[in-house]
Amino acid sequence: MSMFDYKTYLIDEKMLSMRNTLVIKDEKNRELGKAVKKFLALQEEVEFIDSQGKKVGAVKRKMVAATPAFEVYDQSKKRVANIKKKIIAIGDDWWVEDSKGKKVLNVDGNILDLEYKIKDKLGREVAMVSRKLFPIRDHYGVKIVGDADPLLVLATVVSINMEKERKEKT
Repeated sequence: MSMFDYKTYLIDEKMLSMRNTLVIKDEKNRELGKAVKKFLALQEEVEFIDSQGKKVGAVKRKMVAATPAFEVYDQSKKRVANIKKKIIAIGDDWWVEDSKGKKVLNVDGNILDLEYKIKDKLGREVAMVSRKLFPIRDHYGVKIVGDADPLLVLATVVSINMEKERKEKT
């Protein structure tokens, strides 16, 4: 099975702070792959590497953007989506657009505390991200409850993590 063939993921966040790596596991705690931040890249980039060491996707921060913006690439290096964040007075607003610029997903909830939902364009919940899904410290769960593409869901989670980490450094 591919890293993106699952509906429930356990993310080891502790690794991110130590090695700039998120370990991605299934609900039985078996490692499926990693999201690894590239060093010495011209732009900030995280690669999805499966358990066999093969690159199966990537998230790249756009270098020139008024607000945080990310591009999502599949294993053939084709851009499949954009993840954007609009800064508003009350809070943050994240969404995902397909490669043609059409909004396909929205993020809703408490992003800082890792308690949020990802909804499709009709407002139906397709995934949830929560520390409560797995009561293990330094881990959080991602559960896809709809038909959302796991690459887009995990790329959204990674993009939010990248932005959160960047804010913590400033």
